[in-house]
Amino acid sequence: MFTALKDLIQNTDISTIQLHASDYELALKRLLTIYKDSPVYYWNNGYQNLIRLSLIEEKLEYGIAENEDHFDTPLALIQQNKLSTGLYVFDNLLDFHLLTAREKSVRESQIYNCASRLEHKPGVKIILLGEWVQLSPKLRLKLQQIKLGLPKGQEIEQFLKNKLSLQPETKLISACQGLAWGDIHHELDRLFDNNSINDLTDRFLKVKEAKLSNSELNLEYFSKPEIPSAGGNENLSDFLQKLAKLNEPTALRYGIKPPRAMLFVGPPGTGKSLRAKMIARDLGYTLLGISFGDILGADNPDRAVSQLLELAESIGNAILFLDDWDKGLADWESGGAARRIVQKFLTWMQEHNSPVITIATVNRIELLPVELLRRFDDGGIWMIDLPHRGEIFSIFNIYLSKYFPTQFTSSNPATVEETPWTMAQWVELIDEAEECTPIEIGDTVRTCLDDWYCSLPDEERKSDRNSPKIDFDYLLAKVSQINKASVRASESIQAMRNNAWFAKPASKPDTSPFRLPEEALLGGG
Repeated sequence: MFTALKDLIQNTDISTIQLHASDYELALKRLLTIYKDSPVYYWNNGYQNLIRLSLIEEKLEYGIAENEDHFDTPLALIQQNKLSTGLYVFDNLLDFHLLTAREKSVRESQIYNCASRLEHKPGVKIILLGEWVQLSPKLRLKLQQIKLGLPKGQEIEQFLKNKLSLQPETKLISACQGLAWGDIHHELDRLFDNNSINDLTDRFLKVKEAKLSNSELNLEYFSKPEIPSAGGNENLSDFLQKLAKLNEPTALRYGIKPPRAMLFVGPPGTGKSLRAKMIARDLGYTLLGISFGDILGADNPDRAVSQLLELAESIGNAILFLDDWDKGLADWESGGAARRIVQKFLTWMQEHNSPVITIATVNRIELLPVELLRRFDDGGIWMIDLPHRGEIFSIFNIYLSKYFPTQFTSSNPATVEETPWTMAQWVELIDEAEECTPIEIGDTVRTCLDDWYCSLPDEERKSDRNSPKIDFDYLLAKVSQINKASVRASESIQAMRNNAWFAKPASKPDTSPFRLPEEALLGGG
């Protein structure tokens, strides 16, 4: 942990260190250890003068430095040659995103001038800290840049082995991946204070979930599908079975690597997000989901993307799910934040070697530039369309078995006879549900469960002996009342299909007993 820090900072007069917020204390302790024979000073915006740092019994101590000159920033002390021998650690000087263009220009010039002055002042070293360090080309030539990123799996394994004096389980290592060193240290210190190391894995998972859900990325983390299968999409399902085999460790012996990226295109509500969750579940991968709109809406979109990619690589064995990838690309040609973000993803998707599979969804594929579409060639571009009649039968049974398990005992019945309803009833229901999305079907079945519960007398609602029941005619009436999104947006959905003519169909042709006759499809007699 931070093992290379000593070699990096001792070969330069002034350095920048980019680190995670929870790593500040660890970094300061490490610097005090490296410079144990020299004075170490610290400053941030909360101080009007320098602070003398010391390490006493593994705890940071802050004391007033001998130099009590007041200043807005310590850069003035450097320019006036008022720094004595020692290490100076300055925070907040690299927060360029909080400055106006004029203020940023002045600050960069001040740092450049100070770096030049330090070349003639031996014994003084400067470290500038920041959670997000973006230097101008001129400063990059003058300053040594160091990044203390998230730990990788092997680093975590070795650290836990030394700290716990035992070989950590794979689940524990995986739970720590995606956390900063400071988070791992803090949680272990709390456990040791309580003289307990039980349930470490669950504790770290809760810490990670809380941090990610409260981060500026607005990540969807560890989101599991509510149903066992999506229903239909046989072509895509066959490919995913192949994908699972390509992810087996033994495949590496033959130089086989799984696809890096897949793209799902189709109308809203057809289960694109659900498919991504199921892929993550079936592969045993962590799901990191974020919408393109959330990235663009972040206070600093460039920083958000860097954090997201670093997190995905740190976790490893992850599905990076990028929802609504087409949002924000309407102004692609004019540049701006959207173009920078996509370019960063393009470079990363081409060059990364981590076990991360990117799955993106779009509604308007025509907005995606050709260079972006090419990145999905290995995993394929898939059209997830409205379900055909056989798939509607499957989707109904998936949700009916979830909400009404006494009546519908199988979510994947092979024949109509395995359900409580007749073929005629199913044909009538499917006729009514044609052009519904899977989401609309699932919501309607769940509404029937809500209505059943609310119709119970007070005493029965308090009992736990009731089994939910659904009436066919009641469900049929509810389905007939659906204001189908596909009908409201029929022209845009057809345009979507036309623009995605080259995409692979996720579904096979309908061969179920509910399929319409050929002449009915063609409109002939």
